[in-house]
Amino acid sequence: MRLLPFAAATVLAGSLFAADPELVSLAMPDTQVMSGVNVEQAMLSPLGQYLQAQAGQLSDNGLQKLIETAGFDPRRDLREILMASKGQPGSNSGIVLARGTFDIPKILDAARAAGTAIDTYKGVSIVGDKQGSIAFPDSTLAIAGDAGNVRAAIDRKSAPTAISSALAVEVNQLSTTEDAWFVSTAPLSQLLPQVPGAAGAGPGPFAMLSNVQQSSGGVKFGANMVVSLQAVSQTDQDAAALAAVLKVFATAGDLFTPGDHYAPAAALLKGLNVTVDGNVTKVSLSVPEPLIEQMIQMAHDQQTHPASGAGAPARARPTGATPQRIRVGSNVQQYKLRQHPEPIYPPLALQARISGAVHLNATIGRDGTVQNLTVVSGHPLLVAAAMEAAKQWVYEPTLLNGQAVEVLTQIEVEFTLPQ
Repeated sequence: MRLLPFAAATVLAGSLFAADPELVSLAMPDTQVMSGVNVEQAMLSPLGQYLQAQAGQLSDNGLQKLIETAGFDPRRDLREILMASKGQPGSNSGIVLARGTFDIPKILDAARAAGTAIDTYKGVSIVGDKQGSIAFPDSTLAIAGDAGNVRAAIDRKSAPTAISSALAVEVNQLSTTEDAWFVSTAPLSQLLPQVPGAAGAGPGPFAMLSNVQQSSGGVKFGANMVVSLQAVSQTDQDAAALAAVLKVFATAGDLFTPGDHYAPAAALLKGLNVTVDGNVTKVSLSVPEPLIEQMIQMAHDQQTHPASGAGAPARARPTGATPQRIRVGSNVQQYKLRQHPEPIYPPLALQARISGAVHLNATIGRDGTVQNLTVVSGHPLLVAAAMEAAKQWVYEPTLLNGQAVEVLTQIEVEFTLPQ
């Protein structure tokens, strides 16, 4: 069994974490960067359920082989993940700690069958080599990293150490309020020395990143995915400069046309909230979970059917053949609307006095029901409610040459504030 499939599956399973004290105690005492994931909470979230459903429809031979040979399914057997690093790019300065359920005998048997090295250190089985190893101190704990760091973590299991108090305070706070989080007490210039515009590279648009001394952030899953970031700069002026650049970045959606595949994602940036408090720059963004699903689906469609993108040449059709799908203008299709539930006004949008239209690209099935929706434009706080209402719309079937066909059209869902 190779180390890579297990490690990749572990990381891809999620990055959510409620800080387990024992896992924290296994981190290096000079840790400067720590991140965590509560995998159980991630899997229970709407987005987690959606991703699991999508994964179940795909054939993943690597994952299936991992399940069969090692008895390990990251979607089921992982509960928590914590990653710790000394903040030294280019060196083996980090470890990954995982809490879950591990069938150690079966994992070792799979490793032997694959010819992977197995070592024992202080009674703990270690799979892998010097560059990459995974240790299993017990059936609920896995430690991954280079051999030296893995062995040092095993030592700390019997003689726990402590990370810095400043880092511990941040970890405790974020891990109890966020589903996925990260904390760095290292300067950004140390973590990303090649940042364009960093010190010595002239006054580039991202030069202020080299002035960020500490950073942290988190993600909270739910009906809306809420992302929050915080950067502590050297001076108040540095923080203000960083905020100014981020606000300009939030207008990136204006660079895309409505038909562009990236337009919905870029449009979300308009909801980016950037504030400054002294030398601290704070960023937050709330994204409706259904919209994330739509963007994932769009990315998948673009990967599997790249020729269907904007500007792609039309495929030839045999002369006289009835097409299976046609495009109809929104005004024409509107006359075929038979069932039209009104959207439920989102309370937050109502409170903020947000109104307007949400435009959606839609596929109308042969039976007149809405089969697929993607966002063209609209305020982020209104998108989820618009999509939920549009899913329930029903049209009169469209006939061509006497045959029902699918229709590509655009739907407009209007939100008008009550008087």
